[in-house]
Amino acid sequence: MRQFTLLLLGATLAACVAAPPRAPLTASDTLADFRERRLDAPPAGLPPPAAGWDRAQWLKAALELNPALAAQRAEVAAVAAGERTAAEHRNPSLDLFAEYLTSAAQSGAWLYGLSLDFLLQPYGERTRRRERAALETALAQSDLAESIWQVRAALRQALLDAAAAQDEARLLASLSGARQALLDTDRARVRLGEIARPQLLADETELTAVRQRRGQAEARRRDALARLAAAVGVPASAVDAVPVRWADWAAIGELPSDMPERWRTAALISRPQIVRALREYDLAENGLAIEAARRWPQVQLTPAYAWGAGGAQAESLEDVARESALGVSFELPLLNQHQGAIGEALARRAAAGERLKAAQAQIYEQIDRAERAWPAARAAWQEAQQLATLAGQQLAAEQGALAAGASDRAELESAQIAATEARLTALQAAYAAEVAFGALEDACRRPLQGTESDWPPGVSQP
Repeated sequence: MRQFTLLLLGATLAACVAAPPRAPLTASDTLADFRERRLDAPPAGLPPPAAGWDRAQWLKAALELNPALAAQRAEVAAVAAGERTAAEHRNPSLDLFAEYLTSAAQSGAWLYGLSLDFLLQPYGERTRRRERAALETALAQSDLAESIWQVRAALRQALLDAAAAQDEARLLASLSGARQALLDTDRARVRLGEIARPQLLADETELTAVRQRRGQAEARRRDALARLAAAVGVPASAVDAVPVRWADWAAIGELPSDMPERWRTAALISRPQIVRALREYDLAENGLAIEAARRWPQVQLTPAYAWGAGGAQAESLEDVARESALGVSFELPLLNQHQGAIGEALARRAAAGERLKAAQAQIYEQIDRAERAWPAARAAWQEAQQLATLAGQQLAAEQGALAAGASDRAELESAQIAATEARLTALQAAYAAEVAFGALEDACRRPLQGTESDWPPGVSQP
């Protein structure tokens, strides 16, 4: 028995000695690592960024480099590690004791002993613990899926803003040139006495306004690039030299006119928020099962063994040699039968069910609003395109008239300004339509157009 005791103590001490190595972390080191991030060596499977990446390639880089997604994946791994803990069997506890005994026949003597305390788990408790750990992992995975979409949405908006501001700046540069040409023409006409001098003030005001609009477009482009860098997970300086490639962003006519009904239904039953609400309900159900199982008393089994010097016999009290005992303890459900805890679990389950219904109603509203806004934005773009086409035809007519000597240069420059303004209006309408289409994608949490056909990337579809 003494050898068994020593062996047990040795095994316990050996388990206590093993420990993971330290992993020091300092904010200065992590800051230095982030500052050194560049896109010169892109993630595996991506071409050099100098040629320009499409949206799918930008997204792949963000999935690899975005620190928030890395933290979310680490959180999923940390929660999943709890599944191993939930599957473990509980260790018994060891109690070492010593007692001083006296008898009427002789002097006192010491009695040494040990006892082990085993908790007999109720039937199915370990299974319920494992189910709870798996549900918590599923919760973390649904949060990761939502975070991936949020990164994708931020990336798409940043690319759209950068491309739109870039194209707008080019049109504004052309408009600025046309305004400058009109100002020069009007100055010549003022010298000839054809028009009044106040017209020059109006021309200069319009030219200044165009230059301001061009500066604002450039500021939006720079801000969009900074947001693009944040979505990818690199400093803003890392994307300054990378060309933004989304040539067909204004081709609204190529986008689908409506969302298939199957995608609407899928969004209402499988968006990450719905999956999370379902897992929360399952967790509440699991908690109710755990509380209901506690109505049965938890039994603790305590075998004990003691020995001492004295050589006592079973029929004599003069000395003590060895003793063994077996204790059983359990709770007496006299004052309560855990009905309070069970009632709390029932209330939590009911609340989880209502949260699921509320999440579905919220998503339903989001889908309805997006489906109504998208056709209106598409129609507004079509009208703006028609006006731009008419302005282009008027410009062509003025060019022909000038060539035939039936018009003057001022009229041609005014027509050119009107055509450029119409194109800018069409560009703004295309931007609004792309935003509305992005809201439709947000509503169903999936890309509806483009090269991102595999969604969500790296995460199984719930």
